[in-house]
Amino acid sequence: MKAAKLLYGILLLFLVLILSGCDIPFLKKKKAALQVLAEPKATVFLNGNHVGQTPYFDEQLKPGEYTLKVVPDSNSGETLLTWQAMVKLYPGIMTVVSRSLAAADDKSSGYILTLEPIADKDKGRISIITTPDGAVVNLDGEPKGFTPLAIDDVLEGEKILIVSSPGFKEETIKAKVVNGYKLMIDIQLAKKEEESEETDEDKQATESAKKTNSDKKDSNFDVDEDKQASEGAEMAKPYVKIKETPTEWLNVRSEPSTAGSDETILTKIYPDEVYKFIEANDTGWYKIEYKKGEQGWISGKYATLYK
Repeated sequence: MKAAKLLYGILLLFLVLILSGCDIPFLKKKKAALQVLAEPKATVFLNGNHVGQTPYFDEQLKPGEYTLKVVPDSNSGETLLTWQAMVKLYPGIMTVVSRSLAAADDKSSGYILTLEPIADKDKGRISIITTPDGAVVNLDGEPKGFTPLAIDDVLEGEKILIVSSPGFKEETIKAKVVNGYKLMIDIQLAKKEEESEETDEDKQATESAKKTNSDKKDSNFDVDEDKQASEGAEMAKPYVKIKETPTEWLNVRSEPSTAGSDETILTKIYPDEVYKFIEANDTGWYKIEYKKGEQGWISGKYATLYK
């Protein structure tokens, strides 16, 4: 009986660690563990069986694949969607699932964290996939590229990952990298709330801004007037042409990262506009001249480079 109480106390301590830092502890026994967190409170099903409510924790599961279903409580005050996915549980490892439930799938968010053994026992790895694809990943303040992303030779210890994508809410995760294991992270980003309906005055201001930006573009660069008048006109290479974006505009930033949030935004540019290309960095960002004598960075995901 005392041994059982001691084991229960240890598991409670692991739970506290997870809630405070999202670390993934190792279990002494070769069973698998699963923790499920949800906001608001929800009911948890494994392989169709009701197993409890969030926060849910079980350290005596058989390793393998499970169908996990998280059903929001009906007394939350609004109709929220059920979330379901396949999760793989590894022996001796705790898998952490965190969900923020919403009335629409694109407004839901969350992540799955787990560890998988690898051959190299001296280093750790990180593997990140996201919904949507192409999200920007910052690891401990340094840009690492776009998802899906694999980061090799990661030093052991606690890490801060910031995952962002235009039009979606930024996600910050604190997790621990362990030598000999691959930290696998599956993230769903929530779409940002749509801005309130524009008034006629707002629409006029937006159209005016687009026209002003277009006028500046025409005056700043040496473009053949005949070509400019025809659809698909090109300016002197190298240049970039802005693609369609989820927000219908693209931020130009003072640095090649979204880590600085709104403070680094210099201006907004729009699809089909073209700008002089200056340089590219190794994380997929382009430096452009968005105004005569003024330069900034844009995500290369939303621009086509012509050299």
